[in-house]
Amino acid sequence: SQDEGGAKKAKTSDWDAPESTTPGRWDATPTPGRVIDATPGRRNRWDETPTPGRLVDSDATPGGVTPGATPGATAWDATPKLPGMATPTPKRQRSRWDETPATMGSATPLPGATPAAAYTPGVTPVGGVELATPTPGALQGSFTPEQYNLLRWERDIEERNRPLTDEELDAMFPQEGYKVLDPPASYVPIRTPARKLLATPTPLGTPLYQIPEENRGQQYDVPKEAPGGLPFMKPEDYQYFGALLNEENEEELSPDEQKERKIMKLLLKVKNGTPPQRKTALRQLTDKAREFGAGPLFNRILPLLMQPTLEDQERHLLVKVIDRVLYKLDELVRPYVHKILVVIEPLLIDEDYYARVEGREIISNLSKAAGLATMIAAMRPDIDNIDEYVRNTTARAFSVVASALGIPALLPFLKAVCQSKKSWQARHTGIKIVQQIAILIGCAVLPHLRSLVEIIEHGLNDENQKVRTITALSLAALAEAAAPYGIESFDSVLKPLWKGIRQHR
Repeated sequence: SQDEGGAKKAKTSDWDAPESTTPGRWDATPTPGRVIDATPGRRNRWDETPTPGRLVDSDATPGGVTPGATPGATAWDATPKLPGMATPTPKRQRSRWDETPATMGSATPLPGATPAAAYTPGVTPVGGVELATPTPGALQGSFTPEQYNLLRWERDIEERNRPLTDEELDAMFPQEGYKVLDPPASYVPIRTPARKLLATPTPLGTPLYQIPEENRGQQYDVPKEAPGGLPFMKPEDYQYFGALLNEENEEELSPDEQKERKIMKLLLKVKNGTPPQRKTALRQLTDKAREFGAGPLFNRILPLLMQPTLEDQERHLLVKVIDRVLYKLDELVRPYVHKILVVIEPLLIDEDYYARVEGREIISNLSKAAGLATMIAAMRPDIDNIDEYVRNTTARAFSVVASALGIPALLPFLKAVCQSKKSWQARHTGIKIVQQIAILIGCAVLPHLRSLVEIIEHGLNDENQKVRTITALSLAALAEAAAPYGIESFDSVLKPLWKGIRQHR
């Protein structure tokens, strides 16, 4: 029977046995008052409800005990006290998270205790050191990184820009060929410490508020009404006609001021007035052109034409004013030819077709009023200008002059310019004038075709490539304008053209 009992015992495994009846610490539901720390070596401070007056041994930090305090209390349990004060016996477990953060620097740290400054990293510093605008008192004790870098840069700049001594200058320059001059008696060196101020001044240097001066001419949201039945002004017109808004007694003005005021009124009516006002003002400007004079008229009209916000209709009206004024002024316009050309020439290359037509119309009338000699004298400096834009507009203006006064009148000047030895820009512009003449007047070049070809034919062998290119383009423009006639006029350039085709292909 003992053998049978031993065999049964051997066949039984640990998995066949019923569940262990030994209770585990995680099996039971915690009940109030149940002591979990009964099992030796299995104590856990997280398993129990804290009770007042109980101290957990694991909370004690080695080396963190305040001398003279009750064992078990740590530096994290209470606010540090001044030396000589008794440390009270804690009545309950206290945490550093339950306390109001101590002010930095409010107490002297005790030996072995955690510094009070480490309690709260975000404490507002005393004295306004970290404020946006530093106070003068705080700057004396400490600097922000920006202020420190600014001072360092200033010292570096002062060191680099310091005046050179005589010894340093002697070392830099050769001993011969230079002479030291004494400064004038009236010379006073500039010594302004104001230039060494910090970028952001302190409140002590901030200027006080000053009452602004009253400006009677200031424009507000509601524009003033023009007096005397004048038309409404646009905001961009105040720059040119703002003087009309000042209510002044015209009898007290000088004759020149009265004349200028009258011109402004008439131009404003032409520009912004109703059709009846415009018609009357245009007639008065035409009839009194010689009375007003070329100077006052063009000094008011030309700035209006250069206005960037000028509309097409307004430009057309101002061009009409110039046309009629030119017709009346005639030779009186000569001193102002260059001023007029500076304003009108850009119209010749405008994108708008009608703007180009109006520009040609003004230059044509100007040529008839001023004469060929005046036009050549006014535009001659621009022929060899470095700027290609200026040379281009000048060539187009000369072509308009040629169409207005006749090509034969301009041929001697063109021949001299195209054979200029002074600069290739002058030769380039002269040949471009021939091209623009052919484009502008078309088949009317036939009577003068041979003369124009002879003037520019040498450009095919010019040393400058741009001159050779514009010569070929000018010959092509002449051929297109004269087609299907005039092939005999090109006899002198056919061989160079064929040779160029073989060389440059």
